[in-house]
Amino acid sequence: MSLRRQGPAIRFEDPRLPMMMAAPPKKKSARPENRSFVDVTPRPGMLLLWESWLRHGVEPNAARGQRISVSFNYG
Repeated sequence: MSLRRQGPAIRFEDPRLPMMMAAPPKKKSARPENRSFVDVTPRPGMLLLWESWLRHGVEPNAARGQRISVSFNYG
């Protein structure tokens, strides 16, 4: 993988979010494990693996080049 410029991060949502509707709002300075979302910015050579039930997404690719995503099931 090569990056000409910093692309958008992939965002993962805390799976407990629907059950915390009455929870107090999170502070922007909250520790990573206490945040509602976690953003991971790609780097050359990085591989991310996660369970299929974990909600995730990325912003649209604004770069002129292609963004390649590979999806597969293991096990």
